[in-house]
This record gives sequence, C-alpha cells and structure tokens, in this order.
Amino acid sequence: MRVASIATMLGLLCSAIAAPSIFRRQADCPAGSDFPEGAIAADRLVPISESEPDRKFGIVDTGVVTPGDMCTIVNLFIPDFIDGESTLLKTCTLSFAFPTAEQASPHTLEFSGPGHFSFTGYLTGSGADEDTTYNNQPLPGPSPPSPPPEMTPGHTYTIATLPCMILPGTGGQVVGGALCSEDTSLTWYQTDSEGSGSCPLGFFVVVS
Repeated sequence: MRVASIATMLGLLCSAIAAPSIFRRQADCPAGSDFPEGAIAADRLVPISESEPDRKFGIVDTGVVTPGDMCTIVNLFIPDFIDGESTLLKTCTLSFAFPTAEQASPHTLEFSGPGHFSFTGYLTGSGADEDTTYNNQPLPGPSPPSPPPEMTPGHTYTIATLPCMILPGTGGQVVGGALCSEDTSLTWYQTDSEGSGSCPLGFFVVVS
C-alpha cells in the first residue's frame, strides 16, 4: 500500500508540473483557434502553378502560395452524418488558423507580404488529387462571399459560413478551394485541430 501511495503521489506531482505548460500553450494561441471537439482539419493539400500549368505537384502536407504563381488547393472531407444527425442543413464554418511562426513551432510557417489572399471555391464533391494541375482543377463552385480583406500571423480568420449541404447517403463529400495571392508568400504545415504539438495551423471546418 505504501508503494502504491508513493506512486500515486508521484503521478499527481508530475501532472501538476506538466499542466502549466499545456495551459500556457493554449493561452498563447490566437483567439478563435481553440476549435471544439470534432472540428475537421484539411486532409489534402495540392499545389498548382500558373507558370507551370501542366505540372503535377501531387499531394503534400505543407501548402505554398507565391505572388501571382503558386496556389494551394485545400480539400476537407465533411461526413453526411455526425453523431447520427444529417449535415445537409447544418452550418459549416471554414476558418484559417494563422498563428505566428513562434506559436506554430516546430511546424513550418513562413510568411512575407501584406497578406492579401483569394480563396476560390470548388463544387461540393469535386476535390483535388495527385493528377490535379493549374489547367486541370476541380469543377468551379461558389466562393466565399465575404472573405477577410487580409490575413496576417497571430490571428484566426473566418473564411466563410455557409450551409453544409452534404447529401445523405453519400458517406460524406469533399469541400474546398484554392488559396492564392498576388502579393504575398506563404508556406504552412497543416496540423490537426489540436495543433499536432503546437497551436492549430491551417484550414478547419466546424459543423454546427
């Protein structure tokens, strides 16, 4: 019993020591990036290039945007049912979590420029794959009606809030679009909704 009690006390002591660092990390992340359980992270990034319109860059885990050339297509898979409820008439909120490079460490985040971006939407169910190129993009669809005028590190941005419209019986569908810029360079590693060891970084959808 004495050994067990000592082991228990040591476990509690370790937890007490570790807890502050966890709380500091969460508190240091940009407002709005504390996504709820079940938030959906982008599961596929595919770069395309206007200057190399037929080049296949394939599927990557680090997106890249360069002024007037490189864009990255972002896919997010939305289930048709979540916790037994259809997502057809649910609301999908697409956000871009954009911490500073320090907050994103150890993951890649490089940024330069004034932060003007465009996000071109694709038809629901039409996603990018390893064969996608600038000249062979997914079918066009509705784009965010009021995207942020600029995005810079240290913030979380709402790109769009729209009906999910995922058809029941499909098992789920891909939604997404292309992030581009005429004046800004960006390279980022897409994390999961908890940050994969840092602050959350990249694109996320919350279904409500």
